[in-house]
Amino acid sequence: MQTIIECREVSFSYGAGEILRDINLSLGKGKMLGILGANGAGKSTLLKILMGILKAQKGSVLFNGKPLQGYNRREIAKRIAYIPQDPVFAFPFTVSEVILMGRAPYIGRFEFERDIDLESAGRAMDTVGISHLKDRLITETSSGERQLASIARALVQEPQVMILDEPATFLDIKHRDEIMNLLRKLKEEHGILIIAATHDIFTALFYFDEIIMIKDGGVFADGSAETVINKENLSSLYGIDVTVRREGGKVFIYPGD
Repeated sequence: MQTIIECREVSFSYGAGEILRDINLSLGKGKMLGILGANGAGKSTLLKILMGILKAQKGSVLFNGKPLQGYNRREIAKRIAYIPQDPVFAFPFTVSEVILMGRAPYIGRFEFERDIDLESAGRAMDTVGISHLKDRLITETSSGERQLASIARALVQEPQVMILDEPATFLDIKHRDEIMNLLRKLKEEHGILIIAATHDIFTALFYFDEIIMIKDGGVFADGSAETVINKENLSSLYGIDVTVRREGGKVFIYPGD
């Protein structure tokens, strides 16, 4: 497996409060990693470190074998794309204009979009299935459509890695399935490494190749979703009794014994 991102003994604190401690990860091309943890566990902090927004106070993060801090912001933007939770757009740009914003790392400060940029945006809209929305104002789209537009905007960055914070939290079950299947398609057909922090246990169980659980600042458990998502781990992770029952190929998860 080609390693893209590697964390070596990564630790981070806000003031006197240690948020992450001795995180070790090795993440490769064409994988989907889900990060589970209670509120305040450090999931979002870890994402920011993986994007180079925060610098590990101890340890190091390598991207393609080179320290992440050795890349400038434009170089990182060509390699790592971020898709926020429930993206909000304050100005009434069209969907196609929003997607073209993802080409910023490739366009000079005083340059206009080129044919190659327009073609890239068109392909991205086709890939995520929103070409019919290209002239619609982003402020007039649904949550699911905005999330698809955000993924298309990330795709035109031509990234090796897509990082998402709660990718399906505000979506109904239909749009959640659509988004997660699209991410899986990007993983399989484009070889993109997908990393997502989520509270959605069912999404983690059914869509991700690998799960890490963060508790008390460290990696509490890691492995395949089938092995990691169990009664003992979930009960410890969230501090509540949880029952995980598997019957006839189905999984039932509910609070209590």
